Amino acid sequence: MFDYEKTPPQIFSSPKSNSYIVDEHTDLAQVLNTYILYPTENSFLLINQQAAHERVLYQQMSGAIEGTPIATQSSMFPPTLEMSPSDAVILNELLPYFKVLGFLIEPLGNHTFVIQGTPADLDTGNEKQIVDFTIEQYKHFNTEIKISNRERLVRSLARQRAIKTGTRLTEREMRQLLTDLFECTPFNIAPDGNPTYLEFKQDQIERMFGK
Repeated sequence: MFDYEKTPPQIFSSPKSNSYIVDEHTDLAQVLNTYILYPTENSFLLINQQAAHERVLYQQMSGAIEGTPIATQSSMFPPTLEMSPSDAVILNELLPYFKVLGFLIEPLGNHTFVIQGTPADLDTGNEKQIVDFTIEQYKHFNTEIKISNRERLVRSLARQRAIKTGTRLTEREMRQLLTDLFECTPFNIAPDGNPTYLEFKQDQIERMFGK
């Protein structure tokens, strides 16, 4: 085993949100349409774009639950949802939380619902899929973790709305994502407990090349 193989990439344990700044002079690069490279003075961060976006959305939605609800835009052509009886029960229970998070969903009876409004920052056209997949994610959430239904919904919705692996981002989108991420507390951990980034230090990289 090489010496560098004994030293795994480091994960920040307690970073300070003001340690990193993203401006027009920051050189960013997307790798494999999945990761973003963010350089620092003596290292670089390899940021998982989906995990980072989940962290951002989770904090925004958690803040909405505790404070000001997310603004809602009315649907021009409201889609309908036909649910199974068991899923309809779950959705009915979660309707107040969905409303705070920007989704205006109304029951029509016979396990059918209509989406009258969605978060103002959400592109229209896939709202039905988001709600469907969020309910599926919610149902399959790890039952061993003792958290509230509200928390399960926020985590599930953050995962469904997040930028997915394989999505190409513009430079502007990368800058905005990292700006939002570094304002989160904490910003190094995704809602599921996995890291949002790994740090590779210069001396570690040099050892990898035998320097």
